[in-house]
Amino acid sequence: MVGCQKELSFEGPNTPAEGSLQADITGDCLPKTVNGVYEAGKPLVADSNTISIEVNVLTTGTYEISTDTVNGYFFRATGIFTTPGINTVKLRGNGTPFVSLTNNFVVTFDSTVCDVQVQVLPAGAGGPAGFTIQSAGTPANCSGATSAGTYIIGTPLNGTNTVTLSVNVTTIGTYNVSTIAQDGMTFSKSGAFLATGVQALVLTGSGTPTGTPGAVTIPITAGSSTCNFGVTTVAGAVFSIDCASAIVNGTYQAGTAVTAAHTVDITVNVATAGPYNISTTATNGMTFTASGTFAGTGPVPITLTGSGTPLAAATSNIPVPGTAPCTFDVIVVAGGGGSGNFLRCKIDGVLTNFNTSLVGFYVPPPGAGIPYSITVKGINSGTPGSVEEFWVVISNPTAPTTGVYNNRTFSTGVTDRASQITFYPTGFPNLYWGSSAFNANTASVTINTVNTTSASGIFSGLIHDNNGGGSTTKLVTEGEFQITF
Repeated sequence: MVGCQKELSFEGPNTPAEGSLQADITGDCLPKTVNGVYEAGKPLVADSNTISIEVNVLTTGTYEISTDTVNGYFFRATGIFTTPGINTVKLRGNGTPFVSLTNNFVVTFDSTVCDVQVQVLPAGAGGPAGFTIQSAGTPANCSGATSAGTYIIGTPLNGTNTVTLSVNVTTIGTYNVSTIAQDGMTFSKSGAFLATGVQALVLTGSGTPTGTPGAVTIPITAGSSTCNFGVTTVAGAVFSIDCASAIVNGTYQAGTAVTAAHTVDITVNVATAGPYNISTTATNGMTFTASGTFAGTGPVPITLTGSGTPLAAATSNIPVPGTAPCTFDVIVVAGGGGSGNFLRCKIDGVLTNFNTSLVGFYVPPPGAGIPYSITVKGINSGTPGSVEEFWVVISNPTAPTTGVYNNRTFSTGVTDRASQITFYPTGFPNLYWGSSAFNANTASVTINTVNTTSASGIFSGLIHDNNGGGSTTKLVTEGEFQITF
């Protein structure tokens, strides 16, 4: 998640706004909405070809948010943020796509970035598709329709509740398919068919099942055909949750996306066995979920898995459903390192943020025989008072460029292109674990963006004890950073 937390301020209308784009751990804008149809060779229409993204505004003022130009077109928005917090911005498209393919755009605001993907259709495919849903019998049943997920009476559907239909596409183009509501449920999907012939169409369910448990017949009309498919609803488990038993795992930081390591262990008191799908109410950008089947009654431990991105440092009361709804607390700490800056990685599988006292340096060579260098370093921000420190360093004979920087070896000279990652468990400059020329050279740093004022990248590999010369190792994975010098 690209984000930060600092004191909010209010500036004049001519002062540039400050804040961060909202993104998930993969770098995709979160949330993101792509509007309009994109067809090769057809100029974009600014009012309909748009993308919508969210910005966490820390300092109000003027803004310009734009993408790079890809495949002949780009997106841009300007304006004034008048309210701190989460703001939705619509970027208007400009240009004409050259060819049909999926384009990845990098959205930029302040010192933060995130990605949005846009699908460009082949020339002539921008109109409605021609297709039929394959069916048989009277009345027609949708041939080969398969449902996925559990349909529990009284429990809202989610992304796991889908129905797959077989369609025969005769003309490529766009489609928008939706059923009418049946027993509280609706199934829909929109997109584009890029090829003719028989293919799968996956509809996603929404709504909350009602009525009595059993088979539900759902009619659908799409393209030039009408048929029926079925799902089976079931009575769910009856339970209450003991929120006092909640054990919250992981460190929650404002502006940093929640991962699979952010869980809550909690006890459920089951009165009636059966399937369950538990989802907390979205609070401060976070949701916790679990699903399965209670085989018996009595107290049962379960684990809720978190998702989303904490928006602000606070003690968040997370509401949990059940026959006796309750709440548990999740403490969210402030982000660090300035607007958009972060340094994090997994060490032996444990995700750690190093955002306390986070700083970066871009150092040109002061004389001959000395390389350019970039250093990013920070202290463990997940444990109050921690002295654990992590460093990422790269060097290059000329001004640093994007690409891979492999671990330094004995064959690389001091001015050669190289890197080193270092973990100080008791603080700098004490003994450290590091990538080293003395051992297996698996570590590397990849610079994704770089200039004299900022850089971003990823890193991973083995680090060795005893200042990099020992035989005991730790594995660094999913390392990533973004820094303003």
